[in-house]
Amino acid sequence: MRKLDILKSQHSRTISQTIHSPIMVFDYWELTDVFAALAVIFIFGVLFYSWGTMLGLLAIVLGIGPAIKRRYPRGIFMHWPFSHWHMRLPGLVNSKGARRFSD
Repeated sequence: MRKLDILKSQHSRTISQTIHSPIMVFDYWELTDVFAALAVIFIFGVLFYSWGTMLGLLAIVLGIGPAIKRRYPRGIFMHWPFSHWHMRLPGLVNSKGARRFSD
């Protein structure tokens, strides 16, 4: 029988932990929050030149959004509207009937 440490040292390689966890900026914002903030700056700060709207949306995107994400399970912004407003997407997500699909 072979020892696991020898096999691990000869045949394995390390994997970055960012695969299983989101990439964080300043240990508070996820990368998606930062890109959403950049989109808000571009749209409302550059194209429409509406500083009040831009600052309000930045407060929501960079302040309230991460706090909600920390308190509730992952995917809250996608699942909450679908479950509370009875939204449906046609196709594979909400297929008709009780048909089962194999992976």
